[in-house]
Amino acid sequence: MARKPTGRKKAGKQVVTAELPDGLVNEAPVTYPVADTSITALQVYHNPDRRPSGDGPWNDEADKVAWVDAETGLGCIMLRQKNGTISGYVGVGPEHPLFGFEADAVPVGVSNAVHGGVTYGKACEVNRFARVAWGKPRKERYTVCHVNRVRLVQEYRTVQTSEDEFHEDLWWLGFDTAHPGDLVPNGRYGEGRRGDVYRDQAFVYANCIELARKLKSLTEKSSDRATPTREPLGLPAPAERKGE
Repeated sequence: MARKPTGRKKAGKQVVTAELPDGLVNEAPVTYPVADTSITALQVYHNPDRRPSGDGPWNDEADKVAWVDAETGLGCIMLRQKNGTISGYVGVGPEHPLFGFEADAVPVGVSNAVHGGVTYGKACEVNRFARVAWGKPRKERYTVCHVNRVRLVQEYRTVQTSEDEFHEDLWWLGFDTAHPGDLVPNGRYGEGRRGDVYRDQAFVYANCIELARKLKSLTEKSSDRATPTREPLGLPAPAERKGE
């Protein structure tokens, strides 16, 4: 059976059906199964250039999944790195006590909530970098920057990054799964050393949720105080630690 043409004439102009950006699976929020449950994913990307070669537990995994945790309301991302491992991130807003804190400034009680501790603390990537890198649009499929809704396919046709109206000013705290004992599929040891364990999406998801709960609890503790402070655990702000 012949396929119908993707375009149609209207008012003397050719109207072409927009296509999804390379790697993006969904146009609207979708149900994504993970860790014996399911989440409503705002973005699901497949990034073949980062996918480990050969068969493995990664076969049925997406390479970037963005969602809002139902219990805490915090944005979360699971993103595959170039080495084939998956990192997890949770975003907090300017009102959060740890907003602006670099990874090494995060209190131990929070950092220890995730595998290997918090190793990432940065602003949304579209806030930190120019929208165009090396003459090409920054691709949202690789960025740690949460959108608060899935954009229409037509909006992706001009640029593959979050416009100001589509994302919040978030600070991302995250962790990685490339520590001793973790399997690094695309690492220097190839498929990994004997005894190494691949940290799959179920593992990363569980850690993301735990970090989200811990970060949310800090907001609740801060709101209970008569005089809220940006430093509920008595740590210096990042700028003060650096002597800036």
